[in-house]
Amino acid sequence: MKVFLLEDDFALNKIITNSLKNRGFFVHNYHDGYKAVEMILNNSYDLFILDLNVIGFDGHQILKIIRKNNKDIPVIIISAQIDIENIQKSYNLGCNDYIKKPFDFEELFLRIQYHVQKLKVTDKFLTNLDNSFSYDLLKQDLYYKQQAIELSIKEKLLMTLLVQNLNKVTSIEMIHEYVWDSKEMEAVSMRSLIHKLKKKLKNGMIINVRGEGYKLIKH
Repeated sequence: MKVFLLEDDFALNKIITNSLKNRGFFVHNYHDGYKAVEMILNNSYDLFILDLNVIGFDGHQILKIIRKNNKDIPVIIISAQIDIENIQKSYNLGCNDYIKKPFDFEELFLRIQYHVQKLKVTDKFLTNLDNSFSYDLLKQDLYYKQQAIELSIKEKLLMTLLVQNLNKVTSIEMIHEYVWDSKEMEAVSMRSLIHKLKKKLKNGMIINVRGEGYKLIKH
């Protein structure tokens, strides 16, 4: 799962980033609203954590941009602003949660778990792919008969995207955007990544849809 973090306090930003990474999340962290807007417009994320008072575009402006493009992605506001006006404005603009600073990281993680569970892409974290293979969307772990299979970072990102689009075509453009952050890459890199992931799954689970992309089939 890819998490977008906007927090201008460098120490807190580092704590949240490292804590989430230790839980298996992939975190893109930023300290100012200028860079944040640029990244949001050019990349895909599964969850947003936004501070309100940052340089450049503030948290409310960022929230407006997010909701203009997607109504369902969870957005959690973290802020030292505890007045009811800011809280009400945040919810009116479409945030899913508002956590007042200071807070315990475990509280933030519990809120994240709660909102991930409500995502439309899954009714639960563990997705059974057949009688032997399963994938945990929260931990981003692939299992064969309950034994974890080692995945690289890009393999985890690709597997997450394929599971989120289970039995549907995942376009080449979607993979490029999600796994490579739309950065320049050679076509052979994607084919190589697909090939490596196929070898870790049952034959025929990932199929190539010519001219469109790839599909993960539930058996």
